Amino acid sequence: MLQESWPRTIEAIMKSEGLSKVRWIAFALVSVWGTAVLALGFLCSCGSPRANNVGRKGDFIAAFGGTAVAPEYRNVHITYGLDPKREKYFVHVPNDYVEDRPYGLVVFIDAEEDVNEVPYEWASVLDARHMLFVAPQNGGNDQDNDRRMGLAVMGALQMMKHYRIDPSRVYVAGYSGGARIAGKLGFYQSEVFHGTIQNCGADFHKQVSTLYATSWLSRSGEPYGTFEATDEEIARAKQVRFVLVTGTRDFRRGNILDIFNGGFAKEGFKAKLFDVPGMQHTTCSGEVLSAALDFIESTPSQQPSALVSFVPDPGQTFSLDLDTATGRYSNWRHDNQLGAVRHRISI
Repeated sequence: MLQESWPRTIEAIMKSEGLSKVRWIAFALVSVWGTAVLALGFLCSCGSPRANNVGRKGDFIAAFGGTAVAPEYRNVHITYGLDPKREKYFVHVPNDYVEDRPYGLVVFIDAEEDVNEVPYEWASVLDARHMLFVAPQNGGNDQDNDRRMGLAVMGALQMMKHYRIDPSRVYVAGYSGGARIAGKLGFYQSEVFHGTIQNCGADFHKQVSTLYATSWLSRSGEPYGTFEATDEEIARAKQVRFVLVTGTRDFRRGNILDIFNGGFAKEGFKAKLFDVPGMQHTTCSGEVLSAALDFIESTPSQQPSALVSFVPDPGQTFSLDLDTATGRYSNWRHDNQLGAVRHRISI
């Protein structure tokens, strides 16, 4: 339309004289300026989750744009200088999203560089719970840990900037190496992330006893299972709810069992283990995700009390079935409402 109208406008200007020509020139300049402003506005809106000032819904990949947002507490292990105009994210927003109520948010860190969809069976669970989902691109296992954590923090803060998010319902999830990053964020950025969902990956702030693990090395030959944390970070992390997910066919199962039992459970963290029969090294099912969120979002009155401390007499053997323990040992149970735990411990 613009190409068709400009020749007629120029012809009218050439035929006009005096005041009429001035008016035609002014009209042409205003038209050019208006077209430029509209084009600039369109280009600036492209790639933003809030294109045209309306919260986008559904699944899309975009850069947030605008200025960076920093958390109140900055951790030396995290990179905060990432550019929101350059970094891209996969975003999932329920189709029934409305701004008259706050939503929850799950930030997901994958082991791969590209995330193009919500993990299998997760979308319906998140939608039913009124939760949004965001996952950084170029945030896989080949990236440095400080960058991966920075991407997760920026994703959370930018989503809270562009959508109506309840800050108390912001959680971080991950798969494999991404699960390990999620766990670290429960220590390093606990005022942003109030729960973790760690699929087939975990670490603890100190070495734990080995009962099930067959190796404490990663596939690249690096030490597996530990990271550094200050006393203050540990104290903050004890207010976070950690969910560790593994399965009987997960090659990291032994490490995760040892880290949960010898670390999180032993030291009184708010943590829950899901050991799923037949599950491989992958993301959990929608059913397990729902149960994990039940644990994270339960009220304090619904949380189990601290584990009972038990020291057997010298030479005494003590067996405890973690599926059926009752009485003073009922809090040791790790059942996940799915009949998934089949362990017996002898002390």
